[in-house]
Amino acid sequence: MLDDRTRWNTKYRDEIHHANVNANLVRYAHLLKRGRVLDLAGGLGQNGAWLASQSNAFRVINTDISEEGASRASNKTARVVADAARLPFPNHTFDTILNVRFFDPRVKFSEWLANGGTIFFETFTTADEKYRPDFNPAHRFDLARIPEIFRGLEILRQYETDDGKRFYVTVIARRGDS
Repeated sequence: MLDDRTRWNTKYRDEIHHANVNANLVRYAHLLKRGRVLDLAGGLGQNGAWLASQSNAFRVINTDISEEGASRASNKTARVVADAARLPFPNHTFDTILNVRFFDPRVKFSEWLANGGTIFFETFTTADEKYRPDFNPAHRFDLARIPEIFRGLEILRQYETDDGKRFYVTVIARRGDS
């Protein structure tokens, strides 16, 4: 079995990718705090680049495990190749975190968010097995984990979507000022 870095490098190298901006990010961008933005597992970086294009106040760092994906990402963002659970940033560095179509239970969002910081989180849920039984179950999000994963954060929006092709959850949360 391929490790994540090799698998994603192969995927980005061998497949044609059409990177669309997440529609819910567009819908809820007004809720996100301007400043330093972490686009976690951002791949080709379309979401972070779109956010950066909305305001110079969004300064985006696209992080991904894949060198190939990062090399193809927009130059509107800084790029860092790293495992999501071992990022080289100090605690409370980011005003906003984008986490789109990715879940790793080792990630602790509240550690990276600055006071008043926001997160846009959208990923596949356990119910997605209905559409993609081949998808790695370790990367499906169990809705029962919301209190744990977003501990210390205020949930601004939360809903699950079945679009007929995939099941996913959208959560927008904020870290209180302290």
